[in-house]
Amino acid sequence: MANELSIQAAIAHGRERLQHCADNPHNEALMLLQYITGKSKTLLLAYPEDTLTSAQVQFYEQALNRRDQGEPMAYILAQREFWTLDLKVISGVLIPRPETELLVEACLPILAQQQQAKILDLGTGSGCIALALAKEFPSAQIIACDISATCIDVAQYNAQANAISNVHFMRSHWFSEIHGIQFDLIVSNPPYIDEDDVDIDPEVERFEPDIALFADHHGYADIFHIIENSPSYLSAKGTLIVEHGWQQAEKIRQHMADNGYTGISSSCDLQLHERITQGQRTT
Repeated sequence: MANELSIQAAIAHGRERLQHCADNPHNEALMLLQYITGKSKTLLLAYPEDTLTSAQVQFYEQALNRRDQGEPMAYILAQREFWTLDLKVISGVLIPRPETELLVEACLPILAQQQQAKILDLGTGSGCIALALAKEFPSAQIIACDISATCIDVAQYNAQANAISNVHFMRSHWFSEIHGIQFDLIVSNPPYIDEDDVDIDPEVERFEPDIALFADHHGYADIFHIIENSPSYLSAKGTLIVEHGWQQAEKIRQHMADNGYTGISSSCDLQLHERITQGQRTT
């Protein structure tokens, strides 16, 4: 590639390089150029004759190579939008999904009645759930935990970057380091994929952290652990809300019922798949 390249030529080159690995290679090329140049999409398209520096050309080529290998754009850009937040994501941290915004939505009517609620986010990853709830309910008291030190570091960065101060992050394997506190709401997007699942996206399997994706016992081990142990950490009539796979809702509702939860219900994503299930601790 030339030492200098016009924006127009860079877009064309990127579109050609990404055509077999991206659903919209034109948009992805533009996203990479926005990241590299710091310019908006509008500005890039308005001045297509502007040139990249040799350093920017080199960086662009490296980014194209990474995407060509199937690496998710969120890792290349080190950024993902979630809810109303811009979040840092890096290798080793699960990339926030649109489906997880459904979990945040499911929390809203509960927290609208309890704006100073105590909330526990299990397996926080990038901090996306805890930070979205903290942004909506700044009087809430939130603890967010993860077994991964990398995740805790990234989540703390995201809290600072988004000027959120009502979340306390800590390392914990589920409830192992949670002592002497009861919560009005426990939320989690735990690992729930069966290790033998043949339908998992190859990009996800190759690049995202296994520990955040896969669970034993056909994907139910961690969710069942959370369901079984949450009543000890929930206040009277406190609620547990979990994200899960689209074929898992029935077993999760049954396991909640077997463990004494009431008011059990599931909500669907845009494809009408049940992806979020909640239940309330009995008094």
